[in-house]
Amino acid sequence: MSSALKAAKNLIRFFRPGGTPHIYDSSTPPLFQRPSPWWAKWTFALVACDAFMTGSAMDLTWNHWSEPIDGQSESEVPPHSEYYTLRPMWQRLGLCSGFFVGGVGAASALFIAGFRYTKVLDVFPPLQTIVNSSRMDKNAVQKALEKRRVFIQSARHSRSRGITFPLSHCTLHRGRADSELLLTVDNERGHWYIGLDDKSIIDGQNYKGSAAREVMLKAWKGGWINDDLARAASLPTPPTPKKSIDKQKKSRTHVSSPSSSSQ
Repeated sequence: MSSALKAAKNLIRFFRPGGTPHIYDSSTPPLFQRPSPWWAKWTFALVACDAFMTGSAMDLTWNHWSEPIDGQSESEVPPHSEYYTLRPMWQRLGLCSGFFVGGVGAASALFIAGFRYTKVLDVFPPLQTIVNSSRMDKNAVQKALEKRRVFIQSARHSRSRGITFPLSHCTLHRGRADSELLLTVDNERGHWYIGLDDKSIIDGQNYKGSAAREVMLKAWKGGWINDDLARAASLPTPPTPKKSIDKQKKSRTHVSSPSSSSQ
């Protein structure tokens, strides 16, 4: 029973990630912003179409999926209803179940993808604010870096709403190409997708590919980056420990110095 409850909680976290609710009110451009994709804007319409098609397929299967009587082949009987009978219940029920699972899966995938597609991402307070207020005191800078937070607004959030996490709990990963980054958070299921393509605006400007990635990494002081991303960005990476209790932390690099930058 406990394992079933745990699995249910993990599934819910895909739909409703944790974090602290936050309303973004910065007067400066965020670190990353991108318009929502078309499928996110039309999610409810797509789900309605999915429900209609799933229901129609189940109704057609349950009430009309038939076979010729007396085990004859379809080529041997005329195409009239009196020569056909409904297939066994287990066959119709099995196919209806398949349609139902497929329909629910498609709708769930749309909602989950919407919550994991990053529309706005920012890190606050800004690095320059930390450096100026700390007067270059290394201890003060380090303490300020530890208090930085990440704001995430997904395609499912409206207006200026979103969620925040401590930056020290967040890790950036390399995507399939230079135009992609993935963000994971300690103790959170799944990841957030960050698309660095022509439609994205980085720190108020239109950077592309590796240039956009470099700007993101320069602002990521106080957070973590995956070792694959560190190597791609030519950042120094410490040796990976042989054993680690936390699997998320065993292959990542901490970005701690505000004066360091990716090459």
